[in-house]
Amino acid sequence: MNWDQTQPQSAGDVRHAKQLSLQMDEQPKIFGYRIERPIGSGAYGQVWLATDLNTGRPVAIKCYINRANLDIKELGREVSLLVNMSAGRHIVQVLKVGWEYAPPHFVMEFLENGSLEDLVRSNRKLSIAQCVNFIQEIAVGLEFAHSKGVIHCDLKPANVLLDHLLQPRLADFGQGRMAGDQTPSLGTLFYMAPEQAVPEAAADVKWDVYALGAIAYTLLAGIPPYRSSEVTGALETAKSLQERLKRYRDAIVTSPRPALHYRRKGVDKHLAQIVDRCLQVDPGQRFQNAQQVIGALEQRQRLRNRMPLYLLGLIGPLVLIGIMLMFSARGLMVSVSRSEQSVVQRAIESNQFAARYAARTLETEIQTLFSMVEEESMRADLRENFVQLVDAAKDPLSNAEKLRLSPEIVKQITSLPEQSAFERYLKSRLDTLLKTSPNSQRLLNSVFVNDAIGTNLGIAFRNDAEKETAVSPVGQNYAYRSYFNGNRLDGKPSDSPDQFQPTRSLSLSASFRSTSTGVWKIAVSAPIWPEEESSTEGNSSRQPMGVLVMTINLGDFELLNEQVEQLDTPQRFATLFDGRLGNQRGTFLHHPFLSAMDREKMKLVLMPQLSDPVIEAMAESGLSDYNDPVAQFEGGEVFSGAWIATASQVELPITLDGEDQREKSDLWILVQERKENVSRPIQELASKLEKEILLEFGVLAIVVLLLWYFVFRMSNPRSGASSPSRTGSGEAATEIQRL
Repeated sequence: MNWDQTQPQSAGDVRHAKQLSLQMDEQPKIFGYRIERPIGSGAYGQVWLATDLNTGRPVAIKCYINRANLDIKELGREVSLLVNMSAGRHIVQVLKVGWEYAPPHFVMEFLENGSLEDLVRSNRKLSIAQCVNFIQEIAVGLEFAHSKGVIHCDLKPANVLLDHLLQPRLADFGQGRMAGDQTPSLGTLFYMAPEQAVPEAAADVKWDVYALGAIAYTLLAGIPPYRSSEVTGALETAKSLQERLKRYRDAIVTSPRPALHYRRKGVDKHLAQIVDRCLQVDPGQRFQNAQQVIGALEQRQRLRNRMPLYLLGLIGPLVLIGIMLMFSARGLMVSVSRSEQSVVQRAIESNQFAARYAARTLETEIQTLFSMVEEESMRADLRENFVQLVDAAKDPLSNAEKLRLSPEIVKQITSLPEQSAFERYLKSRLDTLLKTSPNSQRLLNSVFVNDAIGTNLGIAFRNDAEKETAVSPVGQNYAYRSYFNGNRLDGKPSDSPDQFQPTRSLSLSASFRSTSTGVWKIAVSAPIWPEEESSTEGNSSRQPMGVLVMTINLGDFELLNEQVEQLDTPQRFATLFDGRLGNQRGTFLHHPFLSAMDREKMKLVLMPQLSDPVIEAMAESGLSDYNDPVAQFEGGEVFSGAWIATASQVELPITLDGEDQREKSDLWILVQERKENVSRPIQELASKLEKEILLEFGVLAIVVLLLWYFVFRMSNPRSGASSPSRTGSGEAATEIQRL
């Protein structure tokens, strides 16, 4: 059963309540109002939200169903009670009465914040101050009603509505009685006083006092007093209203005093005792009226207001000491903060220098590669072997589409003796470079040649194992790649080769990812000129006959090849990221975490990226709270935390009009260092000073407490003079207990 419903007075009332519930979906029609939706129902009627068509104001209309069985005089009691209290600001106001209409109804003001029951059921955690305010405001409303001779008789959270300021307003006086009225009235279980649970009982203002205590208990404890599974089970099995009321009275008399409100944090003893007295089983032990409840709450508030004065004399000296120490601590914090900022700034400047130095180091290695590729592109034997291959493959190439050769044509090209001889030549030159140049041993990964329209005609790998696992590019057109056309960005594989021309000078390609290993590479390329044009270095109006390309694994640069000594505790290292505009901007091309990753996993993982604001901040002034995106990956947790990070853009050496100049590339060096390593000495010093301050505070506090102890001992000697003081305190305590 619904324990929040008012108990019907008779068997006929029970049948009528059931009929009302069945008719709940039947929307009434009332002239001058537009019915919106039902907002509640009770044992004797329904409440609907409606709109006044004249004013547009929302109102609440209480309707009574089945007019033939209703006593209009009986129904008019609630309206007459509300009209009698129309001046009370804590009472819901009646706007219009329509007993002559079908259905009979009356119009009340609509309070948009619902009822106190809705607020409690919303699981909103009310503060103790809010609970006390609700209790006091409801008590004021009760006191006003009682002053008009009206006893509510069914006070519960559902009958306390909240206005736009969440101030409580008493509503639903359908069970209300005038003082001296001998007509019985039943309320709602667990909010109804035990002596009210007698069908023949006459209304008494102490019923409302008990209900006020039950509401206060519900606000503080979350459930009404005495409600438990045992009690509700006993009530549900009752076969009649008389038996249920008897079991309810017996449960209140025999059950332990409700005490959940004592467990609520913030509930003081005085408040709990006020609730206890409202809930006294014996009406003579309760507050006799709502005015006494208001007086007890005001007395409690006066005691609480005096408490700071009592404490001031006790904690005043400690507050003064605390203020002095607070300013000392604040000075320490400011000094530590400024020192830490200064140290971090110096670390940023140091890392900016390190990033610039790292970029210059990388530029030196790239310059070495530029020289190497340029020398190789000018070799006569390269041109001779390349020309022989181009001449031998002229027929299949002329009969093929430029964008992608058919497998048959690729097979024709790769079966040519000149193509095999050309790849052997490339392999021999690569092996020679690997033997004669220490840098080549570390940097060179592969070398290949594209013809004048971008078709790959031969390739050689440093490692034979990589050649076996890689898909051969021979016969494929790569005119769209930046290492062929010299552009800053790659085109699209679907772009026509006619859109691109071979590079006419040394160039550094955009970074690209190896399909066989997953690692990032970069290529240095140079044009292959016909013999009579080789000395012009691209100033001729004629086109190069091809492009020589050498690829490098980005992680093989000497600067980046040094792995973090202990990957589980990285402290400072350099990384490389892509600065190209587009969706690849900020992608890590090298990182210690990626270097240690399994190659098979490397091919599948989505590379971490830096955002544009982070790149700009690192390049401009450095970051003191950089979060490494690698930390989000499995196994990259060791890179979590705050880092100091700076970045520097790699520049490329170029020659224009006979003068050496520098051109910014799309490669960026990032140097990052753990922030805690930089600030640790400052933090350790601050920790030591904090301990000293705490020790000083403790010593001063002990001294003050000892002084107070001796003062109290001297001011309170063991003599009869102190008795009046104790007696007065006892009387005050007795008064509080009585309340």
